[in-house]
Amino acid sequence: MSTRAALAALGLAVACCWGSVNAGGEKPAGQPAGGAVTASPTPEKVELPKADQDGWISLFDGKGLKGWYGDPKIWRVENSYISGKVDKAAGNTFLIYNHPFADFELTAKCALVKGTGFTNSGIQYRSKVVNKDKWVVHGYQADMGDNYWGALYDEGGGRGLLGKKLPGVKAPPFGEWADYKIIAQGNHLQHYLNGTKVFDFTDTDAKKGAREGIIALQYHAPGGFEVRFKDLKIKILDGKGEK
Repeated sequence: MSTRAALAALGLAVACCWGSVNAGGEKPAGQPAGGAVTASPTPEKVELPKADQDGWISLFDGKGLKGWYGDPKIWRVENSYISGKVDKAAGNTFLIYNHPFADFELTAKCALVKGTGFTNSGIQYRSKVVNKDKWVVHGYQADMGDNYWGALYDEGGGRGLLGKKLPGVKAPPFGEWADYKIIAQGNHLQHYLNGTKVFDFTDTDAKKGAREGIIALQYHAPGGFEVRFKDLKIKILDGKGEK
């Protein structure tokens, strides 16, 4: 065999060996299993993307999780949406956007895929991180789940459900996208579901009410279901909402 032929045969053998190793499940360096992008477990400094001509800032580009951090075993990007799913979760845990916001309008598309147990999630806002190692936050939550869609819950704050939902709230079917909108101005908080206002609350508790904080997405214990988010956008408001 000539030297050139021998080198060609060696190259083919190495390529076949590499293909066999990857076929057996080994992933290339820097890529998570299955090719999905998983969450970073640690926060990084966030520089907000530029707003569009209407003032909207994208918090998720459909490809990666820049600016977000949380449990990489739970949070990933799949099919251009954020997916949270795990068989078992020891406690409520969150995917956190590492930047504070005060007065804003936030919009997102959300879906719950029913699993084996309690299927519930929510969007935290004006919240605070109380355990960065376990990705736990406390604060206002725009709730998601049977009998909870549209409600305001005080996650970890001891006040439970705040105010009352407006009449006519219809829970979106499991597996279908719903449009959620949150408006927070001063102490005035509003939730909209699929274009209809479903919650309107003025928080007069000066000690427990929050005027600023992070945004986060909840995965609720004990797990066994999936929650999905996409098209997350925020518009900064002028703060004139005190009542």
